[in-house]
Amino acid sequence: MFYGWRVVAGAFVGMAITNGLFTYGFTVLVDPIRVAFAASLEQVMYSMTLGTLLGLLVAPLVGVLIDRQSVRLIMTLGCLVLVAGLYAASRAQGITAFNLSIGVTMSVSMAMAGSMAGSAAVARWFTASRGKALGIAAMGSSLGGVVVPALLTFWVERHGWRGALEYLALCAAGLVLPFICWSVRSRPQDVGLQPEGISAADSAAQGAQLADPGLAQIVRMRAFWLIGLSMGMVFAAFSSMLANLAPYAARLGVGEGAISTLIAVLAVAGLVGKLLFGTAADRINLKFGLWGAHALLGIAFAILLVEPGYAWLLLAATCFGLSTGGMLPVWNAMVARVFGIASFGRAMGVMGPVIALCVMPGFAVVGRLFDATGSYSAGLWLFGAVIGLAAALLLPLKIEAHTAHPA
Repeated sequence: MFYGWRVVAGAFVGMAITNGLFTYGFTVLVDPIRVAFAASLEQVMYSMTLGTLLGLLVAPLVGVLIDRQSVRLIMTLGCLVLVAGLYAASRAQGITAFNLSIGVTMSVSMAMAGSMAGSAAVARWFTASRGKALGIAAMGSSLGGVVVPALLTFWVERHGWRGALEYLALCAAGLVLPFICWSVRSRPQDVGLQPEGISAADSAAQGAQLADPGLAQIVRMRAFWLIGLSMGMVFAAFSSMLANLAPYAARLGVGEGAISTLIAVLAVAGLVGKLLFGTAADRINLKFGLWGAHALLGIAFAILLVEPGYAWLLLAATCFGLSTGGMLPVWNAMVARVFGIASFGRAMGVMGPVIALCVMPGFAVVGRLFDATGSYSAGLWLFGAVIGLAAALLLPLKIEAHTAHPA
C-alpha cells in the first residue's frame, strides 16, 4: 500500500477529534454551560468568537511553520494543546474562564492538529488523486461529528459537562496523539519516496519549474481575496447555525436522543459529501463543486426557516452535511491548484484571518438576534443572503487546469 494513505489516516484522525468537537460537538455543551453559569446564549457563543479571533494570529504563523517544519511535530503539539485545554475548560469556575480555555484551545488545536496541517501533508503525497485523498482525510471530521457528539451526550448525561470534557481529553491523549505520531510524515522524501505517480526525476523537474510565492505575493493575488472572502462568508453561515442546531431543535420539542441522531445524520452526510465532492474535484471545475455545496446549504436553511417536523429536520441535516462536508476537499484542492503545494500552508494560513474576520461575528450575531426576537428566523434569512454573496464572488475566479498558481 502506498505510504501516503497512512498519512491520510493520520490527517483523518486529527480532523476527527478537532472538528468533531469544535464544529459538531460543541452544540451538545451549549445548554449545560448556560445552566451551569447562568449565562445567556450570546455569552456562551463568545467562546467560539474568541477561538475565531485568536485564529487571526495563530493560523498565519502555523501556516508558515507547516511549509518549513515537520507537520508530524506540529500536529503532535496541537494534540497536546487540545488535551491541556479540554482539562482546563473542565475546571473552569465561571463563563469567562470557560470561554478563555475553549477559545485558546480551539484556535491552536484546529490550526496545528486539524484540517490545515493534515491537508497540507496529504496534498504533498498525492497528485492525480489529490482531491480524493483530501476528501477521504476530510471524512475524519464527519466521523468525528458522529462519534464526538454521541460520546459527549453520553458523558454529559452520566458525568456532567465537566466529566465529558475530561473523558474527551483522555481519548485525545491516549488514542489520537500516538496514532498521529505513528502515521504522519511531512513529505514523501522524508521516507525516501515520491508523490503518487511521480518519479524522482519528474519531482525534481516540477520543483524547479514551480514558483514559490511568499506571503506578500499571495495576498496581492486577486484569487486570494475571491476565495478567502467567499469561503469566509460560507463558513460564517454554516458555523453559526451549526453551533445552534441543538438548541434550535430543542425549541421545536425534539428530545436529546433525537437531537444526537440529527447531528449524527448531518455528520454522516458530511462524510458522504467529502468523498463525493473530493472525488469530483479531480474531474470537474472546482468552482462548480463549491456552487453545488452552496446550493445544498441554501436548501437546508430554507427548510429550517419553516420550523418543520422531525422528518424534514433530518432532510435539512442531510443537505447541511453534504454541503459542509463537500466544501472542505474542494477548497483545499482549489488552494493547492491556485497557489502551489510548496505554498499551501502559507496560503491557507494567511487566508485564515480573512475567513476568521467573516466568521467571528457570526456566533454572537445569531445569539443576539435570538435573544432579541426569540427565534432563529432572522439569523437564517441573514446567512441565506450571505451564501448567495459567497457564490457570486467566485464568478470572476479563473482556475488554470494544469498550473500550480496563476501567473
